[in-house]
Amino acid sequence: MFGGYERMRVAAERAAAGADWSQGYLDALSAAPAALRNGLYTEAYRAHVATDPALPAAARDDLLHGPGTVLDRITRFELDQRLPAYHLRRVDHLSMASSVEARVPFCQRSVVALGRALADHQRIQGGQVKRTLYAAAAGLLPERVLSRPKQPFTLPVTAMLRPGTSLWEYARDLLAPGRVSAAGRLDGRAVDALFAAQAERPDDTASLALWALLVHEVWEEQFRRSVRRPGAVGVPPGATRPLAVAA
Repeated sequence: MFGGYERMRVAAERAAAGADWSQGYLDALSAAPAALRNGLYTEAYRAHVATDPALPAAARDDLLHGPGTVLDRITRFELDQRLPAYHLRRVDHLSMASSVEARVPFCQRSVVALGRALADHQRIQGGQVKRTLYAAAAGLLPERVLSRPKQPFTLPVTAMLRPGTSLWEYARDLLAPGRVSAAGRLDGRAVDALFAAQAERPDDTASLALWALLVHEVWEEQFRRSVRRPGAVGVPPGATRPLAVAA
């Protein structure tokens, strides 16, 4: 609500410059950019995905063509779609799994109302984010806190997923061309080429895509294949998306 994410800043600045902002913003929400995803899918699965968009039509239409500025629409989308389905769900699951009572004070109605009432320039301007929040904290918090870069709770996947590491060998086994091709969703040769590119030039985009495919494969192994038995009701092929937009 205060415009603190890099994807929001980039989209707002691109929109102000008259450039296309939507694809870059949606790619930032995804496990892999759309162009990379499409290259990894089989032709049949690509056609299936096209008929079943990852985003609800109403949400996508409001994001791209709804009332308000681009930053207004992005904020509305983040609050209505991503916050409850992604951020708050993770907070709830991870805290309760550890018997921790978590509170999210920025979700208080009074704080949300304040953030939503701010003009674009009071949130993002000149490469700065959360301008009003930082201004309110000035003099109350140490400068080292105010100037500290945003530090998301993410794994160093690019460093972990490179030749010579145990994770690399594990991923190569679980995402072997014949194995991933058997499900009919992924092109095994394209996945293999992604490994080759990552081995030659380690890259955040490629590593995160491989990580997403690996996690999906582990999930398939543990929670879907384990219950496929004679007479069981199966899940239709293509019902899951290894690299869908996380919205």
